[in-house]
Amino acid sequence: MSSIAGQSLFDSGPHRFAVRRVGSLWFPPFALDLFQSTVDVVGPIELHIIQTGRLIAPSVSNLWAQVDAIKSAGEGQLTGTLIDSTSQVWPNMTFLQFRCAPTIHRARTVSLAYTADYIRLA
Repeated sequence: MSSIAGQSLFDSGPHRFAVRRVGSLWFPPFALDLFQSTVDVVGPIELHIIQTGRLIAPSVSNLWAQVDAIKSAGEGQLTGTLIDSTSQVWPNMTFLQFRCAPTIHRARTVSLAYTADYIRLA
């Protein structure tokens, strides 16, 4: 079971988490101006975690109810501890963005692929 700030928004279907690049933001020589001859290190990159998965529901109306709940959490920039399905914990994460796939898959249940972005704002 995964959650952000104590809310389990995505547990209706399978999902996985991936940590984006970490380290420092830098620019190679001559990237910022013609006289810059060395690497310019700007500062640390904010922690960015991407969640991909599927929302699963018994009906289309139930699926859109899940999407509406996620949408309202995302619009409020929900911030708190992010816990993935393996109990990995990332504190002080902000639910930044939610993107749905363009089509709903229909069978015995209906499902919708999605991507969610979390970031630790500096």
